[in-house]
Amino acid sequence: MNLPPEIQTFIAELRSQHPQLAGVSDEQILMMLQQAQTQAAAGGSVQDLDEMSGDDCIALGEQLLHAGRWDDAERCFFAALDKGEQAGDLDIQCMAAGTLGRLCGQRGDFRQAMALLQQSLGLAERLGDRRLQGVNYSEIGALYTMQGQYPQAAEHYKKVIRIMEEISDEAGLAVGYGNLGNVYMYQGDFERAIEAYEKSLAISLRLGEHRLSANQYGNLGSVYQQQGRYDRAIEIYLKSLEISERLGDEPTSAIQYGNLGNVHREMGQFDEAIRMIERGLEIHRRIGDEPGMAKDYGNLASVYRQKGDTARALEYFDKSLKITERIGDQHTSAAMYFNLGNLYRETGDREQAWRHYEKAKALFEMLGVPHHAQKVARALQML
Repeated sequence: MNLPPEIQTFIAELRSQHPQLAGVSDEQILMMLQQAQTQAAAGGSVQDLDEMSGDDCIALGEQLLHAGRWDDAERCFFAALDKGEQAGDLDIQCMAAGTLGRLCGQRGDFRQAMALLQQSLGLAERLGDRRLQGVNYSEIGALYTMQGQYPQAAEHYKKVIRIMEEISDEAGLAVGYGNLGNVYMYQGDFERAIEAYEKSLAISLRLGEHRLSANQYGNLGSVYQQQGRYDRAIEIYLKSLEISERLGDEPTSAIQYGNLGNVHREMGQFDEAIRMIERGLEIHRRIGDEPGMAKDYGNLASVYRQKGDTARALEYFDKSLKITERIGDQHTSAAMYFNLGNLYRETGDREQAWRHYEKAKALFEMLGVPHHAQKVARALQML
């Protein structure tokens, strides 16, 4: 079967993320994906998990996770973990624990995420699978990044790069450089971030890994935006958007619309910012991506806040917060409470500002994110 290049690229990425697929043919992986997409398109029903294999449960879970349907994805991953334990299949157990860890990290449950990822890493070491070890080091690095523990994050991403070089996994190497670039960007070391992103992009382009290329263009756009090089950021975000739209990758397209909206907001072009963010929101609504919707509502609130439309800003921050609390995204909920505190402070409502800051501070402390908790504490002192 001659598969389209973009499908071949996606399958190669899946093999990089899930090394146990190395011995599975392209056609078999495609069949698994089609089964998962059929399930997701039919409302993402997970009632038939008992009849599915562990691999199929994980494939469906990945589809649902990519679409932002966290609760359904979680049920799939737990089903896979149970099947792996019953069958004594360490590969399935390793992959299921790792994907559950990633999901917990996205929700902001960092302690549980770390426990699951350490479990997955231990299984990968028992299997002697270097690629799986690299995948887990990468996920642990992402946890440290979200918690602002950048030296630990960089250490883990450098381990990933060494492993991928050792096993000659160029796609994994590209991902490793991209993640290391993220750490440098958060630290404000823009030159090293650009260097890492450009290494990742060069590998991705050489391999024809279009999705990875789109991601790295998006990352480079973020650096240029941080530097205030807005025209360059827009140019690079549009490159990412062109690739994702050509591939039909709607979640990535929605992210880039949001990024473009934020650039226009920073440039003071509020109407264009709203138009871009609403395009991303439309996609997220259509595919049922609630975390994406929450982020879009938060971005819209920021635009209306800068426009001086307090009522609309409060409306959208509240919409974002309701979603994040419902889906258990504690990290984003804390950020929304902080944003609401800032907005109430600006309107002179000291009591509401204090109440929302206190909620944000308590959540950040519970999540083990001290640098954010300290930022909120400083805001409280200024009231």
